[in-house]
Amino acid sequence: MPSHRQLFLDGAAFVVLHASLIEKFGLRLGLEIEAETIEKIVAADEVMRAKNYALRLLREEKDKTTTDEPEASRPTVKPKTYTKSEIAQKLEREGFSADAIETSIAELIRSGHIRDRKFAENWIVRRQKSNPRGKTLLKRELVDKGIDRETAEQVVATVETEDEARVALRIAQKRVKRYRRLPTHVAKRRLHGFLARRGFGSEVVRQVIEQIF
Repeated sequence: MPSHRQLFLDGAAFVVLHASLIEKFGLRLGLEIEAETIEKIVAADEVMRAKNYALRLLREEKDKTTTDEPEASRPTVKPKTYTKSEIAQKLEREGFSADAIETSIAELIRSGHIRDRKFAENWIVRRQKSNPRGKTLLKRELVDKGIDRETAEQVVATVETEDEARVALRIAQKRVKRYRRLPTHVAKRRLHGFLARRGFGSEVVRQVIEQIF
C-alpha cells in the first residue's frame, strides 16, 4: 500500500497526503469536507512533512558515521546533533510556516530526537577536552548555538569551580611561557587578559595568577 495518497476536491487534484492522515481524518471517496477541516488537514500535512524533514537530517548525520570497516578500526566520531534553534532555522529555510515549525519541533522534543540539555552537556565536555573555556564563555557559546539562556546557565552551573580553576591553571601555565622575557607586571597583565577572554571569572583569574607568579 502506498504511503501517500492524492486528495481530490471537486474532482481536481488538491494535495498529496500521507496515508496516516487519510485515516486520521476519516477521508473517503465522496465525503463532503468543510473548509475548517481542509485547513486542519493541510496544517497536519505540513507538520508531518516538517518533522520528517528534520528526522532525515538527524538520520543522515548518524549514517555518516556508519562504514563497512570492522568496528575496531572505525573512527570514534559521534553523529552530529542539532539544537531546536538549529532545526528551526533549517525548517524555515525550507519554507515551512512558523506554526508547522513550532508544532513539529515540540513533537521532536517529546519524542527525544531533540535534546538541548544533552547537547549542552556534550558541548561542554568536548570543549573542556579540546579547547578549554571558562564558565562565562561556555554559556555565551551555548546561547550562540541556540540553547536557551536558562538551560545554558543550568548546565554551565554543573561545572565545579575547582574544575574550572584547574583548567585555567593548566592553560595559564602553557601561556605564560610566552611571557618569559617580559617584566613581571606586564606578564601578569597579559595573562589576566588572556584568561578573562577565555571566559574565566575574576576570582579564578586572581587565584591562578597568584599561583604562577
